[in-house]
Amino acid sequence: EFLLDDQDDSRTDVRNLLTQRSIQSFMCLLEKCRDPHSAKWIQEDFLQTGNLLDFHGTGAKFIEQFGGSWDGALLSMVQQPPFQMIISAKRRGRGHGGWSKNNPYLKERWMEMPIDIDPSNLASRILLVREQIAEEWSLDLEVVKQANNQILESYFAKVRANKDVGDGSPAFDRTAVDMMNDNSRFGTIQASSPFRRSNFDLLYNLCTQASIHRLLRLLKSNNQEHTSEFTFLRDFYTDRASEYFDGVLPLGCADDFMEELLQTAPSYKQGGGGGLVDPLGAAEEIIRMRNIVAEEWQEAMRGVPQEHTIVRQALLTKQMQSWDGQSGGHDVDSDNAVFQ
Repeated sequence: EFLLDDQDDSRTDVRNLLTQRSIQSFMCLLEKCRDPHSAKWIQEDFLQTGNLLDFHGTGAKFIEQFGGSWDGALLSMVQQPPFQMIISAKRRGRGHGGWSKNNPYLKERWMEMPIDIDPSNLASRILLVREQIAEEWSLDLEVVKQANNQILESYFAKVRANKDVGDGSPAFDRTAVDMMNDNSRFGTIQASSPFRRSNFDLLYNLCTQASIHRLLRLLKSNNQEHTSEFTFLRDFYTDRASEYFDGVLPLGCADDFMEELLQTAPSYKQGGGGGLVDPLGAAEEIIRMRNIVAEEWQEAMRGVPQEHTIVRQALLTKQMQSWDGQSGGHDVDSDNAVFQ
């Protein structure tokens, strides 16, 4: 039996991706609600990352910087003290006192404004976004399984139709993309999170990568690391990891990887780890493993609200410390307010 904690390292742990996408989605919501200053603090001062809103990929570096666990960044954010950020804003228009705004001798007028930043409040609101995305992913992983089960059927149908999969036409139908582009799917729960479709693309990508990692570990644990099956999959994956799984990714990389694998011709490998190379067999094993991973991840997503207990306990402790040690400079009653 494949267990999430045993088989998924930090890089392929879906809970880490959930935290990453929750923070990115929350920053997007802050921008839309005209609070760019909190988003700027999260990105530049706290996480110390580049433009996180433009990052479409898995494995954001800040996860490892906070210990490689899903809750590391959130627990650290809870412990940050509230503070005021002073910003400068230009007054509207240069004209004043009856003078024309086009007068070149009038200087632009600026004003300073204090902005309250309460990190524990931000962490509490990120948890709410994280729970919503987890609910969406529990549904979206069903799409992964449905699309996964149709890949080989679609591939063999094209082969039976005497279509050459190497002539530039796709080796199989991109069912997952079609399902996610069906707007009727989004009427089942509350309004979708800001990056619903791109979240699905990354979830699908990470599920594929985790399946490959698990399959390689399984072969190695069965003392098959010197077989052609292991060496082919290892080399095929590592040679293409930077293109399909690492860094900023275009949409559809998971299907692109499977496409290239299915279009690879069988061969015979000489030397150590030699033998028959069967790309179709490797694809079948990845698809089988991806169903197992998706099933486990669905269960993990359903357990996210309970998993948040450790962060909520830290929030409560911080709140009680605030009551004991401060005279009331911040509104702690808003800590659990739903982000609108």
